[in-house]
Amino acid sequence: MWKGQRSFNEKTQRQYLPHKIRIGGVDRLAEKKYGVVYTPDSLADFVAELLNKIIRQDRLIQVENILDPACGEGALLSAYKKKSSSKINYIGIDVDLEATENIPKDFKVYKSDTILPKTKKKTHEYWKNKLPKIQAIIANPPWSSEKIYTRDELHQAGFSLTDGQYDSYVLFIELAYKLLQNNGYFAFIIPDSIFDAQNESLRRFLISNMQIKVIARLGEKLFENIFRATTVIICQKRKPTSNDYTICFRLSTNDRKTYLAGEQKLYYYYEQCKHEVLQSRFLANINCNFDIDARVEEESLISKIQTDCILWDDIFSFGRGVEISKTGEVTVCEHCGDAQGYTSAQFNSKRKICTSCQSETRVDIDTTRIIINIGRKKGFSKIIVGEDLHRYTCGTNHYIEKAVQGINYKADSLYSSPKLLVRKTGLGIYAAIDYSHEKTIQTVYILKYKKDNSVPLEYYLALLNSRVVYYYYLKTYGENEWKSHPYITKNILFSLPIKKYENSALDLKIIQLATQISHKYDYSTDLQLERLIMQKYNLDDEDINIIRNEMNNLPNLSSVNSMKMEDYV
Repeated sequence: MWKGQRSFNEKTQRQYLPHKIRIGGVDRLAEKKYGVVYTPDSLADFVAELLNKIIRQDRLIQVENILDPACGEGALLSAYKKKSSSKINYIGIDVDLEATENIPKDFKVYKSDTILPKTKKKTHEYWKNKLPKIQAIIANPPWSSEKIYTRDELHQAGFSLTDGQYDSYVLFIELAYKLLQNNGYFAFIIPDSIFDAQNESLRRFLISNMQIKVIARLGEKLFENIFRATTVIICQKRKPTSNDYTICFRLSTNDRKTYLAGEQKLYYYYEQCKHEVLQSRFLANINCNFDIDARVEEESLISKIQTDCILWDDIFSFGRGVEISKTGEVTVCEHCGDAQGYTSAQFNSKRKICTSCQSETRVDIDTTRIIINIGRKKGFSKIIVGEDLHRYTCGTNHYIEKAVQGINYKADSLYSSPKLLVRKTGLGIYAAIDYSHEKTIQTVYILKYKKDNSVPLEYYLALLNSRVVYYYYLKTYGENEWKSHPYITKNILFSLPIKKYENSALDLKIIQLATQISHKYDYSTDLQLERLIMQKYNLDDEDINIIRNEMNNLPNLSSVNSMKMEDYV
């Protein structure tokens, strides 16, 4: 067997079944095999229609061969064939022997591992020799973050976008770029992890080397029982210029419900809601963010919000609390006696590698215990978990057992008050001040002054919780609706625009109201405070209306309903 070759075992199939996404290896419905689901026809039609219309308008390319490098049963190729009137050769690659048995007979299919085929050559060199010249690629590659290849194998095969955390689809995008002819196109259905900090290198690569024609953010529930949001990206292998535009589209919550009910096609909403931005803007953004929700007409407002702001690192130190989940579930190593967290997969397998002594240890009902309790208990002390933290206020009835061997409680000095707390997980920005020296868990960020500072923390609390800053966060990072496991990173937090303190009468009034509602929240006082903050950011009536409309159009969720401004006048 050549180096890098994989047998077609069930594990490999689960990772590389195209038009399917792994859901943990559990057969949830009869038609799902190997823990995967198929791409809905309506989504395949949408992607095929987008790609076909873009190609038809381009005189620089004539498509003779279109490839799906993760073709499965050929759904995307078939969808494209229905949209195209040209004579095209349809080519697929897939590791799943069973799925390809149902592919149309006039499609050319290679039954192989796309990423590491049976060869000593670089992967892209192997496929370039094997395939005809490729002018278009359409695919829904695997989304899994589980690694079945080593980094050494991938580097030897010619892949370079594999540093740090990455999902499988990144490999397919890199390979697609190398296989395409100049001026060719690819269209990919991928998870919206492409917007995450971990994929900055991928975004930078695409922005710098390709013309990004479409970014369509479609949200969750497009795949049944898959709790990850979906994005479609279409790019041309052509060096970008400063004048190239990207079409941006986000499917709203209400429109998605209508689409999923079969009452309207995706393409209809795309045509109604799309807008264009300069691709070069992405390159200028922090971490090359795809800020697709910020329309051109909002750029001046965003620029105004960013003006004359603090450098977070100059003022604040950053910390995280006790390294434990809010449930307080731990397992105790049978070798060294250290307590530590564990995953459901480790509990199901009944084994894990101890994080302290590196020995394999049991994980079962006899080794596990809970060290966080709801309610006071002897030998326990208070601890703030994420759900205890709200805008402006926090209070806890959670208690953690003291001095458990192996648990990293951190130094007591980290928890001295006052300290500014920010919740890592959840939809929106939740910040509060702890005045009582309580411990926190790791999903609560702790901000403290690096050196003596006379500015009351309530000033920064007010601006961080403001709708002005939340508007900026929505437009820059796009988290404007519920999704599974949303979270704020340190880099995101430290990029938020907080105006410099000037000790003005306005600043003092902001502090007064923020102090008032940090002890007892009141919505009308919150709106009074917001008016002052909008003055602080020098916003005019037009700016305020833009922010108010954005807040009032937020989904009807308890986590963000307090941000709405129906009563603001």
